[in-house]
Amino acid sequence: MKLTAHWGSVLYLSSSLLLLHPTAAALCETTTEGLTGLGEEFTFPSKLSIVDFSASVTYATLAQGATPFVKIIAASVQPVVSLGEDGTLTIAPEGCSIDGAPVEGVPSAPSPVQAPVEGGTDGGAPVVAPETPTASSAATSATLFSLPFFFPVNKMTSLFTTLTLLSTFAYVQGSNHEGSCIPTLTIEIGVPEMAPVRQNFGETDHYLAATVDTVTWGYYDPTATAETAALTMASGETVTVEVITHHSSHDYAKMIRGDPAVEEIFYWSDNQTEATKNEPKLPGTGVHLVTGPINVEGAMPGDILQVDILELDPRYNPATGRCYGTNSQKFAGYQYRVGEKRDGTPYVRTGGTEAITVFEFIEDDASNMLYGAPVYMYRFPNMTDPDGNNRTIDNNPSVTVPHEFNHGYNGTLLEEDPIVYPPGYDATFVTDEGGILYLSPEQAQLDWKVPLRPHIGTLAVMPNNTGNYLDEEAQGGASTIPPSRFGGNIDDWRIGKGGTMYYKVEVPGALLLVGDTHAAQGDSELAGTAMETSMTAKLRVTLHKADSLPKIVSTVEWPLLETFDKFVVHGFAFANYLDDLEDPSTIFDEGASLDQAMQDCFVKTRDWLMDVYDLLEEETIALMTTSVDFGITQVVDGNWGVHADIPKWVFDDSGAPYDYSCTTSQGPGRRRRGLLNHRERRSLFAKMVGDDVEMDAYASQLYNKVTASCAACGDHHMRELLAEKLVHAKLDFAHARA
Repeated sequence: MKLTAHWGSVLYLSSSLLLLHPTAAALCETTTEGLTGLGEEFTFPSKLSIVDFSASVTYATLAQGATPFVKIIAASVQPVVSLGEDGTLTIAPEGCSIDGAPVEGVPSAPSPVQAPVEGGTDGGAPVVAPETPTASSAATSATLFSLPFFFPVNKMTSLFTTLTLLSTFAYVQGSNHEGSCIPTLTIEIGVPEMAPVRQNFGETDHYLAATVDTVTWGYYDPTATAETAALTMASGETVTVEVITHHSSHDYAKMIRGDPAVEEIFYWSDNQTEATKNEPKLPGTGVHLVTGPINVEGAMPGDILQVDILELDPRYNPATGRCYGTNSQKFAGYQYRVGEKRDGTPYVRTGGTEAITVFEFIEDDASNMLYGAPVYMYRFPNMTDPDGNNRTIDNNPSVTVPHEFNHGYNGTLLEEDPIVYPPGYDATFVTDEGGILYLSPEQAQLDWKVPLRPHIGTLAVMPNNTGNYLDEEAQGGASTIPPSRFGGNIDDWRIGKGGTMYYKVEVPGALLLVGDTHAAQGDSELAGTAMETSMTAKLRVTLHKADSLPKIVSTVEWPLLETFDKFVVHGFAFANYLDDLEDPSTIFDEGASLDQAMQDCFVKTRDWLMDVYDLLEEETIALMTTSVDFGITQVVDGNWGVHADIPKWVFDDSGAPYDYSCTTSQGPGRRRRGLLNHRERRSLFAKMVGDDVEMDAYASQLYNKVTASCAACGDHHMRELLAEKLVHAKLDFAHARA
C-alpha cells in the first residue's frame, strides 16, 4: 500500500500484534498511583511503537479527519513517551533505552544507551529498542500500528461512539521476565471512524458503518420498517456502505484482529449462550452479514428502485495494511452432488472434509488490485464453540477457527508468530486429534492466481413475504441464502462497479440491504462460495415511481442488471419461492434445478425483449438464439440461477461496429489487418504521438475532445473504458491505412 491517510501522513502497522514469549511470566497489575502523564492525549503523526509492555487497548472512534492519538490510562511501571525524528511515538517502561525526543508531561527517556528494564533478568540483560523498529519479526522490540488509508470526509449519520476491545500486544522478545511479572499498560487509541478506502473513492451524502446494531446475520427481518431502518436517504443521493464478510472467522489474525468493527461483530464471550449471541441460527437461517436496511424516502410497493454501484473497495485490515479473503468448499457445493472424488472415494458432508483457502489481494505500486494469491489451505476442523456446541461443518461463521500460528504470505507456517486470542475469541477449541489439518505447502503448492472481479453477492430490497419462511427451525425471517424476485444472494460477478440494479419495491421505504461481497467468482460458484471478503461500497439510489416508470423497467418484476454494454436478466428455479412453496425452507431441495431456472430465465428474457423493444415473439426467439448468452449464475444457493446476457449493440442504430476483441470470432485476416497486439499498439502509438506521451493521458485528452459537446458523457462511469477504446480505434485505423 502506498496510500496517504486522511490526516496527511502514513501510519504503519505491524502484522505481529500478538506475540508472547514462550516462557512469559505473569502480567503485572496496572495502577494509576504515583505515575505521571496519565490521561493525556499524545498524537502520533507517523507511527506508534509500544516497547516491552503487554498492553490492553481500548479503541475510540474519532471524527473524520482527526489525528490519531494514544492516551495512557494506567500502567504497572512509569511509562516513558518519546517522539522520534521520523514521527514515531514510542512508549516504553522507564529505564528502557529508546531513541527520540521526550514528550512534555511524562518523564523523558534516557539517552539511547543499553539499559536494563526494571525487574528484568537475573543477569541484568539489557533491552534495547532499535532506532527503527521493524514489523513482522519475532525479535522485534516494538509493536507498530498502521492505517495507511484514506477515510471519507463526508459523514451524515452517527456511527458507534466508543468500541472497547481487549488485545494483548507484543513485548520485547529480547527481554526475559522469568521470575518476575511482565510490565503492563492500559491505553486508549483513537482512530478516525469509517472504513479505509482509496483516495479516489470520493465523498457520499451518507455513511452506513457495519456494527452490531446495523448488521443482520442470516435473515431478512420481517419486523423491519422504514421507521426502524439503519439509515434514511432520498432518491438521487449517494451512500457509503460497509460490508463485513461472514468468512472473517476463517482467519482471526488476518481478517478480524486489528479491525474494531469486525472484532465487535464476531466477539463471543465464553459465558454467552448460543441463543443470546448475534449469530446465524441454523439450519433455519442463512449465513451472510447484511448491512442495513436503508430506507428510501417515498418508496412504495410497485415502484422501481435503481441502485448504481459507483465504487467497490476492498476493506484493508488496519492491523496489517493488507486485504484478505477466503473460499470454502462448503457442504453446499456442487461437488457433493457429483458423489465421488477422482480417486473413487465419496464426497461426504462430515467434519474435516471442507477445504478453506485463504487469499491475499496483490497490488501494484499504484495500489491497483492485480490478482488474488492463495496464501495457505486447510481443512475445516471439528470444533466446540464458546457455548459448548459441536461444529462439524462450515455452517456457522460466527465461530472463529482457532489457528495456533499465523501463516506467512508465502503460505508457510511461521512458528515464531503464535496467535494469542483475547477474551471473546479464546473459547473455541478444535476436537480433531492432531488439530487442524493444513494442506499447504506440503500437499498443495498453490502455484496459481485468481483474476479479481469485485462484486456484491447480496443486494436486495426487503421482501414483503419474508415471514412465510418462518417455521420451527427458522429464526428471524427468510434465509439470506436463496435469491428470489427481490434480489438477494444472486451471486453474479457482473454486479460490480459500473453496474446498475433495478428492483421492484415490495415494502414501504424499499429497505435496501447490502452484504456478501466477493473479490472473485466464476459462473456457477461451484464450490459453494466465492472469494469472500469485506468491502466498502459506494452506491447511488434513484426511485422511479410506479406511475412513471422508464420503459426498460415498466414490466419488471425481478432483479435486472444493466452494465455499460449489456442487460442481464436473472432467472431462478422458483421466481418467488417464498410464495410458490408451501414450506419455503424446502427450497434447498426443490430449487436444485437448472431446467427450472433456464425456463424462468427464458420467459423473463423473451417477455422483457418484447415489452421494451416492441418485437414479435418470432423475431424475439430469433434474436435470443443468435445474440443472447445464457449462463449458469450459481448452483449452490438453494434456488439455482441462470442469467441471460443481452448485448445492447443489437439495438444500437449508431452504426458503430461490434467489438470483437473479447470474442474468438475474429478470423486470421481481421486479426492481421484490423487488430494489433499490445507491442504493436505501443510501437504505433509512439510513432503517432511520441515516446514521451503516456497512453492513458492521451486517451483522457482524446475522450474530452470527442465528448466536449456532450454534458452527460463526462460523468459516465465507464469513461475510462471509452477513452481506451477511442485510442485503440484510432490506432487500428492508422494501422489499416498503413
